[in-house]
Amino acid sequence: MNDTTGRERRLSEWCGKGRYVLIDFWASWCGPCRRTSMSMIPIYEAYKDRGFTIVGVARENNSENMKLAIEKDGYPWLNLLELKDENKIWEKYGAGNSGGRTVLVNSDGTILAVSPTAAEV
Repeated sequence: MNDTTGRERRLSEWCGKGRYVLIDFWASWCGPCRRTSMSMIPIYEAYKDRGFTIVGVARENNSENMKLAIEKDGYPWLNLLELKDENKIWEKYGAGNSGGRTVLVNSDGTILAVSPTAAEV
């Protein structure tokens, strides 16, 4: 997928690289997704220097909506664009047509939790 600058990126760049990663499946049009994402900002800020990161995967029909939502909500982490479901990433991670999902992956790539709250993370 591409990031907000158009650079092609892979989730594997972060997962299983000695850090804990929260993969955040969200969309600009999904209120519950965005509330979940915003709830993770304090967790990210507290642990980003201790081996934790978040990678957002925005499901969009155009990149501008994603960029506006990132700016408005203040997501400080990398966000990738799943444009028109071209890679079927949401489907691969079981998010399908749901209202988003988060997946917590540990340092060796094992999925620890699906849709954990900020307190659980």
